[in-house]
Amino acid sequence: MASVELTTLSEPAQVFRDHILTNLHYWQTYVVTKIDDVGALDRGRQRIVNAILFALKLEEAWPASRDLVEQFSSYMERKGYWDTWAEVLSQTIGLAQGVKDQAGVVRLLALQARLAQRQSRFGPTVRYYRQTIRLARHIGDRYNEARACSNLGYLYTELGHWQRAEVLCCHALTLFEALGSQHGRAHTHNHLGILYSWQGQWDLARQHLERACALWQEIRDQHGLMRGLINLGRLYNDAKSPTEALVYLEKALRWAELTGEEIELAQTYMNMGISHRIRSEAIQAEKCHWQAESIFRCYSNLVGLAEIQDNLGLVCIDQEKWQEAILHLDTALNYWRKMANKYGETRTLMYMVEYELARGERQRAAGRLTEVERLINLTEFQGKYQNLHQKMREYRRRLTVT
Repeated sequence: MASVELTTLSEPAQVFRDHILTNLHYWQTYVVTKIDDVGALDRGRQRIVNAILFALKLEEAWPASRDLVEQFSSYMERKGYWDTWAEVLSQTIGLAQGVKDQAGVVRLLALQARLAQRQSRFGPTVRYYRQTIRLARHIGDRYNEARACSNLGYLYTELGHWQRAEVLCCHALTLFEALGSQHGRAHTHNHLGILYSWQGQWDLARQHLERACALWQEIRDQHGLMRGLINLGRLYNDAKSPTEALVYLEKALRWAELTGEEIELAQTYMNMGISHRIRSEAIQAEKCHWQAESIFRCYSNLVGLAEIQDNLGLVCIDQEKWQEAILHLDTALNYWRKMANKYGETRTLMYMVEYELARGERQRAAGRLTEVERLINLTEFQGKYQNLHQKMREYRRRLTVT
């Protein structure tokens, strides 16, 4: 009698477990087949998240639940469901550690780092990437070691730590080449292209970015190609060739709209705004920058918000809107200082020198320039920011001319 009752009582639980496993398998297949269909993923998003959360409670659902997390992570990042996804990743990593799935922990830590980077949480991002690198080396996972090194190198580029960035990216490129990974090589060439662009090494930057785009075209990676096009547009803007920049940026805009990449859409608008400003098209420039700003603000992207404020400040200087210009530049300076980004801070102070010179305030400009010189002559920044050194010398000459 007791045995019959036990069997009867266990049946609903077993039915529920079977349903969770069947549901998990369904959504795995769905995500794989619909990975490029943003509308389909939008419609299924909440049910996919629910399927994962239920599956994480079942030991027999591992590693299928982990696989679905990895498959769905890129979509959740791109669409900005960051708080929800951070909790999912945290639970999944904890379970992976519990079942001693070290290979899974490596991949999931890398996803956690990438998510934190999108959130502009730089301290945790560095920590997660370092954990990924250490564990990947320990278990001999050269691919994910290279991937984490390349991504951490890109973060260091944004934060102005260029020597660390170059060492990490070059190490990653060596590993990817040994592994024969076109995907990894493309991303790392892209990261090096960005680094050399910021350093003003235009030819070297262009070579890396064009190589990245060629690799992405070979493997038909739409998302990667879009990023490469954006960075080529930025490169030509930096080299004062805005018409060429717009050719790349208009292509990137179409890809960003097609793929639903919101942050990349904002980056494209921002760089199109820069192109229009260089071409003395202030109204179009402002429109593009405000379109970008609304997206960056939605995602709390601090680097993007700081860059937009810099660019709006420059547009206002061109139009002699002095009060608006200094307000934008002060806001940018606060963002850079909040992020402890010395490169960004220095660059904004240079724009403030330009602002004072444009107003004819030579004494104020000299004071700003002294502040710039103090920053870029700090021991830890010696030999860096060659483009800013050049600009500083130009300003000093302008200030000495009577």
